[in-house]
Amino acid sequence: MKKQFLALAFLSTLSGVAYAQSNVSIYGVLDINVTKRTGVDAQFEDYDNNRLGFKGSEDLGNGYKALFQLERRFDLSDGTLGNTNSASWKPGQTKSTKDWEGASNVGLSGDFGTLRVGRLNQVVTEYVRKFDPFNQIGVGSQFYGRQRAPRVDNTLRYDSPALGDFKLSAAYSLGHNTNKKSATDEELDLKDNNADNDGYEAAVLWDNGLFQFTGGWGRLADSHNSSIWGAGLAWRITPEARLSLQYEDNDSKGWKGSSSGTKYNNGADGRQRNWLLGLDWKLGPGVLRASVQYDRLDHVGKYDPTGKGKYHWDGKKAARRYAVGYEYYLSKRTFLYGNLAYTNFDDKHVANYWTGVDNEKNFAYQVGIQHKF
Repeated sequence: MKKQFLALAFLSTLSGVAYAQSNVSIYGVLDINVTKRTGVDAQFEDYDNNRLGFKGSEDLGNGYKALFQLERRFDLSDGTLGNTNSASWKPGQTKSTKDWEGASNVGLSGDFGTLRVGRLNQVVTEYVRKFDPFNQIGVGSQFYGRQRAPRVDNTLRYDSPALGDFKLSAAYSLGHNTNKKSATDEELDLKDNNADNDGYEAAVLWDNGLFQFTGGWGRLADSHNSSIWGAGLAWRITPEARLSLQYEDNDSKGWKGSSSGTKYNNGADGRQRNWLLGLDWKLGPGVLRASVQYDRLDHVGKYDPTGKGKYHWDGKKAARRYAVGYEYYLSKRTFLYGNLAYTNFDDKHVANYWTGVDNEKNFAYQVGIQHKF
């Protein structure tokens, strides 16, 4: 009995040593609210996407670490995979069927920076959204660019170490298979339409505490060489308040690729430019958020060979959004929130493009609770 006890103690010691060399954490977001939009029944949504995540690192010695991250997204109201992704929400949109719709990657870090492979945040999205007070979520979010994707597949991403106040990130994404011997008809359609490009992006972030700046450019894989670039500038006018200004330019040629399949999508065609002025203000036990934005869409559907796309127009159409929200913190991890947004569209066509309904004047509100762990 004594020998068995000693053996068990020895194995426990070994286990402890192995565990000490690695670190794994579990984290998540639980968020639910009631959202009401003009022309749409009230329904449960999320403000920030619900998720369950696992991330960890292993010390390899000499300053090197192995890293991994897995993140599952789900809808809290019914338990299904995916999420409503309210930043780009449209009535009737389908949910993701990916088991790990969030991040799923592995990598290495050291003095050189961090290198990861798998499914990762789109660099331009990650950097630019920092300058939207609503972080591009909820009814007050910035208009979501058609060549934007929260995350991108089949990607190699590099993040530099801190270079003073600067940080640099870059990524390369493989497109779908278009080899005629093994490609599907849909993938061959990419090649036939010269839409089978690989993806590239790079962005820089500068932050000295008082001022922030970002600038970045990206091209999704399988996007017919569509592109996006954006810039943001923020000034912390007091320790509690920050003003931000942001600009984004999408040149979309009808193929989004990457996270939306490979078929031509008339709704993703055209040029989009968005300007946003924002305010974050720590007020009382919470944070007040507000933004004003102007979005212009040019020549939507101009690459549609029939010219009869649902959203087709040749000129310029615009949308203006005014949003305000407040987060009331019950603790560091739990808060109540309310967001209100009013969007004025030029006409029913651009309204339908963004919301799926024809109302030119669109009101939206959401009231909910969020807990993080």
